[in-house]
Amino acid sequence: MKGAMNKMKAQKCSICGAESLTRKVGTESFEYKGKKKEIPNYVTYECSECGEAIVDSATLKESGKILKDFQREVDGLLTGPQIKAIRIKLGLTQEQLANIIGGGLKSVARYESGQVCQSKGMDNLLRILDAYPQTLKIIQRREQTVKLSAKVTYIEDARARKGYRFKDTIYSPDTKEATYGS
Repeated sequence: MKGAMNKMKAQKCSICGAESLTRKVGTESFEYKGKKKEIPNYVTYECSECGEAIVDSATLKESGKILKDFQREVDGLLTGPQIKAIRIKLGLTQEQLANIIGGGLKSVARYESGQVCQSKGMDNLLRILDAYPQTLKIIQRREQTVKLSAKVTYIEDARARKGYRFKDTIYSPDTKEATYGS
């Protein structure tokens, strides 16, 4: 710990350039929409020349997650641990949940870790999945239907049959014309 303090003292202040940074640990208070959140063990390095305080990088990262969850709570959104609990309750991996909600694997990981706040719409979807897990079956059934309904027709096969049919339309690869209602 003392080595880290000495190392920081040797660094220059990013504001005035002085080499006089002192490590300080305290409780920092934050306010959002009239609500307050205190973060203990908040590490800063203060310059004795200009008075500027630089937040320790580890403190900045950890407090950022805490403050994102605080913002979610104030805004009425699910917190990272709540999102993770819903995913686990549903028996899904982050990747599986990402495929279901359409947000992407990195988004789900960032929601759970507290790095990013989800939208109100995404929050509503997660709450619905939590309250009504059977809706997962509807979504998964829909995904299977979409996957099963895809049909590939190769041009060579179409030429051999002199065209191919899609509903009431016959497409001819030779003439590149369509005949309707046949």
